[in-house]
Amino acid sequence: MSGVVIRAYADADRGAVNAVALAAFAQYAGDYDDWPTFSAGIGRMADLAADGDLLVAEREGAVVGAVVHVGPGRPRSAIYPDDWSVIRMLVVDPAARGAGIGRALVAATLERAARAEAPAVGLHTSPIMATALRLYEGIGFRREHDLPPIRGVPYARYVLPAAGIGTALARLAHSHAA
Repeated sequence: MSGVVIRAYADADRGAVNAVALAAFAQYAGDYDDWPTFSAGIGRMADLAADGDLLVAEREGAVVGAVVHVGPGRPRSAIYPDDWSVIRMLVVDPAARGAGIGRALVAATLERAARAEAPAVGLHTSPIMATALRLYEGIGFRREHDLPPIRGVPYARYVLPAAGIGTALARLAHSHAA
């Protein structure tokens, strides 16, 4: 992952973050009902900076990935307790995949969750997002329960207790080194 920097979002990143989010989700266009409406929301990923820590991965001056950490007490979906940290919208530019960028972004969110002393980290994802799901399960997230489908796509809530954050970070570091 040489040359990639994980940093806080800046307003100047808005267009690039939204473009990466759309590119990252484009492979699922045929899976969601009403893709135009769904993708319009995806294309406003930068708006999530208002209620969370939007982090970007930058390589050679270009945004190649992003993720949001919603810390305890910040506005979030009702599917998560208020004291949890939540990971939202992990996206990596398809042209930059396979370089450890997603792992680095997840590690940055877990470090923030640990500093916030959240009792757990939650996220929701879908089986259609197989690569992300393998990453999350591989570092210790466990499926808790199904959620209502989102525009026809099945989703479930996953959780990582705070006690598992250190192990998850070690697995992320090890998988990057491999």
